[in-house]
Amino acid sequence: MASNADIPNMSMLRQIVLDLAPFPGRAGTTWRTAAICTLAVTIAMMFQIPESAISCYLIIFLMKADGSENTIIPIAAAFAITLLVAMIVPILQWSVESPLLRLLVMTGVSIVFLFIGAASKLGEAGGIVALIIAFVLSLVNQVPIGGVISTGLRYAWEMAIMPMIVMAAFNLCFGRSTVSLLREGMRQRLVAARDVVLANSQDAQERVRELLHQGNDEANKRIMFVRLLHLTSRDALRQIEVDVLASYQLLLAARALPAEISDATRAVLGAEISAAIDALDAGNAMPQPQAMREGSSATERGIHHALATMAGNVEADFAAAPKDTFFAPDALTNPRYQGFALKTTLAAMLCYVFYAGINWQGIHTAMITCYVASLGTAGETIHKLCLRIGGCLIGAALGISSIMFLMPHMDSIGHLMLLLFAVTCIAAWVSSGDERIAYAGVQIGLAFYLTILQGFAPTIDTDTARDRIIGILVGNLAIYFVSTMIWPVTVESSIRTSLSKALKGLAVLASTRPDKRGAMVAQVADIETQLDAVSRNFQLMSFEPKALQPAKTIGNNLQEIAEQVASLDKEIYFSQEDLSYLSLPLTRLAEKVTASDACGTDVPEASPESHTMSLERMEQLIAGKEA
Repeated sequence: MASNADIPNMSMLRQIVLDLAPFPGRAGTTWRTAAICTLAVTIAMMFQIPESAISCYLIIFLMKADGSENTIIPIAAAFAITLLVAMIVPILQWSVESPLLRLLVMTGVSIVFLFIGAASKLGEAGGIVALIIAFVLSLVNQVPIGGVISTGLRYAWEMAIMPMIVMAAFNLCFGRSTVSLLREGMRQRLVAARDVVLANSQDAQERVRELLHQGNDEANKRIMFVRLLHLTSRDALRQIEVDVLASYQLLLAARALPAEISDATRAVLGAEISAAIDALDAGNAMPQPQAMREGSSATERGIHHALATMAGNVEADFAAAPKDTFFAPDALTNPRYQGFALKTTLAAMLCYVFYAGINWQGIHTAMITCYVASLGTAGETIHKLCLRIGGCLIGAALGISSIMFLMPHMDSIGHLMLLLFAVTCIAAWVSSGDERIAYAGVQIGLAFYLTILQGFAPTIDTDTARDRIIGILVGNLAIYFVSTMIWPVTVESSIRTSLSKALKGLAVLASTRPDKRGAMVAQVADIETQLDAVSRNFQLMSFEPKALQPAKTIGNNLQEIAEQVASLDKEIYFSQEDLSYLSLPLTRLAEKVTASDACGTDVPEASPESHTMSLERMEQLIAGKEA
């Protein structure tokens, strides 16, 4: 079995081409992002608000397809930034007299917020808070304290608040409807289910797998925005909530449809799904599916139940999604979170001491890079470094080329805005894609903005651009060495964690009564998202240094465990038997798979013929012993 860690370079290039391909809504997100950045820079030029490059970076970083999210998140960010600036004032007053004390404060605040971000749902926002506080404190040496507390902090506030206001106002007027996005997502699921029912081709199966791996988190977030902004009636909102789960159930049933199902049956099921698609396109109520024939399989009944639920003719009885706490259950016991905070802070402070020591403030982007590029595992971090370096070089090339060949012919702000709009379209197209490449788009935009936005008019100065690019490369180098040489966290460990969570989810599913198992759609979606995390981590494995990558045998065994979990997920969900006896063995497997010495020996192939055989096969793979 070939490991995903061995993906050849040509496969990566093909994946990049696929990730750059258009999809519904991508062009809309692109032009909206470019328009908002252009408006923000125009306002910054008019009112002489400094660092408009950072304003544009915030926009392209936060911008999503959903107009409601692009309205609510910037408003929330504006309040958070205001509180943060207010919190920085006493810190500055307390530490201004002592460079050593200021460095200790920067270090302490950085560790605390990075740890909170890593160990909670705060995520990258924790790193952004740490970055803002550390960066503002680092400016004390450059400006008298009175200027820092008054003018400096006011400029920092304006620089961050202005783009948030522009972004929220623009999306309030021209943002894409959240309800239409939910409808589009539902249509994609219906079309994918119809295609796999009628054709059952490899491409159709792959499309269904992709949609299942996406889970329902994005849809649930949009439902929350619809509820907060009262974008539809209460009854319509309730139906949307049901439709999200029912359409996911439809995908599950379509994927699991037995190969021996007759063509006539497939044609009938496909026609019923097509009728639902036509009704959705016309804005009509979903049609009631035909009555089930005798002897129908569990998957056929699943398709029928999903369509009937969307038609409103079956009482929705879906179980609630598994609840997650704000902090991870192992937040205080897992050294991975503390290690991440310490390593990132070390890299950032080393960069700060370096450029402050040699008095080269122009490469201050080194410290910024450490905060925005550092991630949990070495593979993730190096992957993001590659995106950051690649995006930086492309953005810098576009910026320097503009300075050399276009700026000398520009005599107005309007010309600069046209250039900004055009290049932002390129950056936003990339950043609106899959997370495999999205950050490269953010970096293309940032490097370009840092190059050409150096004041309040077109410029032909390349020194600032050079310094900032050097700073980005220095920061990348620092975070690379820290992430790979000090307490390195391997991608393998993340794979094991996701597999463990998926196995625990299977244990819950198996322990559910057969007549209630069909309602566990949210539980299955959670398992599928864990399997998606496993798949993505296998792709990241090739970015790790060879010394950190697992042996090929271990990678192959872990990959086969993931395949067994995917197979059991489908079988258990549609089984009409009492499978509670599987719960304890699955829980034990979840505990065993996280052991660092598991899966260490090559295991002969075995084709599971039942749930028990699948469990035995996973036992063999985890133990790493001969079958």
